[in-house]
Amino acid sequence: MTPSVVRIAREGDRAEVWRLLLQAFRENGQFTLKAEKVDWFVSRALQPHLIPEWDMGARPIIAVIGFPGALEALLLMSIDQYWYTDEKHLAEYLVYVDPECRRSNHAKATVEWMKHQSDITGLPLLTGVISNERTEAKVRLYRRLVPYIGAFFLYRGGKNADSSSLAA
Repeated sequence: MTPSVVRIAREGDRAEVWRLLLQAFRENGQFTLKAEKVDWFVSRALQPHLIPEWDMGARPIIAVIGFPGALEALLLMSIDQYWYTDEKHLAEYLVYVDPECRRSNHAKATVEWMKHQSDITGLPLLTGVISNERTEAKVRLYRRLVPYIGAFFLYRGGKNADSSSLAA
């Protein structure tokens, strides 16, 4: 494993970013994967210089831990705002650590990096845990690192799995 040092992903990281995104989706995805949409988002993060000035769509950032060709963790975030305000915040969409690297400090390092981005931009950070595996352990980690403000729940119209199995 590499040291838990977060850096901004570059175009040369694209294949590894995709590998980790697909792993994250298989582990925690709640809805159908739309590869074209993911690629649009990834391209906007890895090639921001190609986004026309008039394009006001999401400007995400992908940060990673690891060397090109061997990424061990990634996070995806953007500047966003809620429907009821013009105030902006940093919205974390994904923090994921490769299962082979989970005995590292990578998860903690990514959260600390996001908090640093909040400090330097002055924008509040909204982050959380939506997970199918080891949910409670992840929530405990986040509760140690960031103030706790709520929870997420997902109802699938009577098609829910046994919710007790999701918290394991």
